[in-house]
Amino acid sequence: MRPRLLFGALVTTAVLVSGASVATTAVAPPAAADSRVLPGSLPSWAAEPSTERLAVASDAELSLSVLVDPAQIGDAPDVRDWLIDGGLDVGALRESVSALPVTGTASAVGAVFGTTFSQYRVGELEAVAPDAALTVPADLDAVIDVSGTVNVDVFRPASARAVQPTNEPHPDESDRTVPVLADDGDCAAHWGEKLTDEWPESVDVEHRSNALCGYLPAQLRQIHDVPAEYTGEGTTIAIVGAYDDPRTEANTNTYFSEAGAQPFARDQYRHHAPANPDNDRCGGPQSWTEEQHLDVQAAHAMAPDADIVYWGAAECTTTSMFTRILDAVEGEQTPDVISLSFGAVEDLDTAADRELLNRVLVEAASQGVSVFSSSGNDGDYSMVGDHPHISVASPASSPYITAVGGTSTGLGADGEIVVEAGWEIQTRFARNGGVIPPGFAFGAGGGESSVFDRPTWQRDALDEPGTRRLVPDVASIGDPNTGFVVYGPHNGQTEYATHGGTSLATPMVASMVALAKAATGVEVGLAAPSLYALMGTDAIRDVTPASAGTWAARGPDAGAIYPETIFVWDAEPQTLQSGPGWDDVTGLGVPTGRAFIENFGKELDR
Repeated sequence: MRPRLLFGALVTTAVLVSGASVATTAVAPPAAADSRVLPGSLPSWAAEPSTERLAVASDAELSLSVLVDPAQIGDAPDVRDWLIDGGLDVGALRESVSALPVTGTASAVGAVFGTTFSQYRVGELEAVAPDAALTVPADLDAVIDVSGTVNVDVFRPASARAVQPTNEPHPDESDRTVPVLADDGDCAAHWGEKLTDEWPESVDVEHRSNALCGYLPAQLRQIHDVPAEYTGEGTTIAIVGAYDDPRTEANTNTYFSEAGAQPFARDQYRHHAPANPDNDRCGGPQSWTEEQHLDVQAAHAMAPDADIVYWGAAECTTTSMFTRILDAVEGEQTPDVISLSFGAVEDLDTAADRELLNRVLVEAASQGVSVFSSSGNDGDYSMVGDHPHISVASPASSPYITAVGGTSTGLGADGEIVVEAGWEIQTRFARNGGVIPPGFAFGAGGGESSVFDRPTWQRDALDEPGTRRLVPDVASIGDPNTGFVVYGPHNGQTEYATHGGTSLATPMVASMVALAKAATGVEVGLAAPSLYALMGTDAIRDVTPASAGTWAARGPDAGAIYPETIFVWDAEPQTLQSGPGWDDVTGLGVPTGRAFIENFGKELDR
C-alpha cells in the first residue's frame, strides 16, 4: 500500500468505510409550506452521482452554528427559544459573529430543521450529512443559515515528515550539542555537504545534494534573512490546531537549550486545551502533537521574544476549528497574528461553513489580527486518491485569510541560500532515474478557488486569467527534505525528527509579520493587501524554477525493493509550478529581511 499525503502527515491509504451500501438516494421529509429553505446547509457534493449513501445516521452527534443576521441580532433570543423548544442544546451567543452554538443528535436536528441525515461516502471519507437542505419557519427570518451540518473529520495537519529515519547523531558533527539528524550518515548538514556517488546520469540537474538532516532554529531565520535585532518582543503569535499536548513547552525548552537557542521565558508560552476533547476522532491527539510541536518550535525560532499561545480544538470539524480561531481572537491577550497549519479540499465545506469562517476572519481583521493558513501538501489534489478534479485548500482559499505556499530551499555552510524553488516534488528511482509512479510525491497546494471571487488586491496586482481567488499569497520553506528539526513525540517516543510541509511555512510567514508589527508598530488586520503592495520589491524574494534535486536513502514507499530515491524539484506531472512574479506554488514569494520588516503595511514610493 503506497503511503501518501492527505493534507498533512504521511499516512497509508486505507479503506475508511465498511458495510454494504443502502439506497443511493435518500428521501427527506418535504418542506412545510410555511418554511424557508437554507441552501447553504447542503454540501455541493450531495447531488453528485458519485456520492454514495451508506446508511441512516440518526444517532450521530452534531455540533452546529446557527448563523443569525447581524442586522437582526436582537431576535437571537427568539431563535434560541425555538431551538431549545425543539430539544436541542444551545450555547451562549457568539455576538461578534452572530452565531449560536447548537448540539444534538442527527435525528433531533433533523426534526427541528425538517430533514434527515445519512452517512455518505465522499471520496475516501465517510461523512454524516443532511439528505436535503435544512429549513426554518418562514417567520424566523433572523436565521441566515446553519454551519456544521456535515459531520466529518475534515481537517488534517499540514506537516510532512522527511522520509529518512532521524534518530541517530550525525557522525561528522560530534561537537554539536544537539543531535543533527541522519540516515546512516547519508543526510547532509547543509546543501551539498554530502552527495552520493550513485546519482544516475539520466537525472541531469544543476544543483544536487543528499537530503538535508534538518535545519536548526537559527537557520530558519536565515531563510528569511532576519537581522539579529528583530526578535518579536511585545507581540503575540497564536496557533490554532486540534487537541493539546502539555509537553510542548518542556520539549521546546530542552531542544532550544541543547541547540544553543533561546528557550521560553516564564509565561512566554501558554496553551488552552479543549474542555471536552473527542479523542476518538481526527486521528486522536497523537495525530496532532507533532504538528503542535512543529508550529510552536518554528514560531519560537523565528520570533524568540514573542509570546506564543496555542489553542486546541476538541476535534477537527469546521465548526470546532473555526470557532476556536474566534476563541484565539477573543482570548485574554489579542494576538498580532494567528497561524493555521491545517486544511482540506475546498469543496468539503458548505456555503454556510464558509460564511462562518469569513465572519470569524473579518472579526479577526477588525481587531488587527492577521490570520495565515497553509495551502496544503498535495499540490492541485489531482493525484490524491480518487479525488475527481483539481482543487485548492480550505480555509486557505478564503479571501479574508493569507494563504501560505511552500519552497524547497538549500542553505549553504555559510547560511546563504544556494538554491531555491517551488515545492513540487517528482520522485525517481535512484538506480536508473526512471519516474516512480505516479510521479508526484508531495508539494504545496495552489490554484484558483471554485467558490470565492478574486479580491481586489489580486485583481489590481496580477494579470492572471480567471475571476476567482488565487492561492497562495506568499511562501516559506515546505520541502521536508530541506526541512526543520523538531523535538517531540515521534514513532512512539520523544526524539528529534525532520519536518516540512506548508505547516512549517505558515508559522514562519506569520512570524515574519509579527516581527514587522513589533518593529514598526504597524496596525494591520488582513495582511494580504499589504503583501501585494510589496510585490516586485526587495521585501519579497521571488521564487522561480531551479534545476535541482535531492537524494535520499529511503523514498516515500515503505518496504520498496529499491528504496533509494531522487526527489526532483518543481516538477510536473501535476499542474502547479513556480515562475517569475506571482505563481500558484509560492504566490508572490518569500518575505525577506529588513526590507520586509520595515516596510510591511506602509505606503511605498515606487
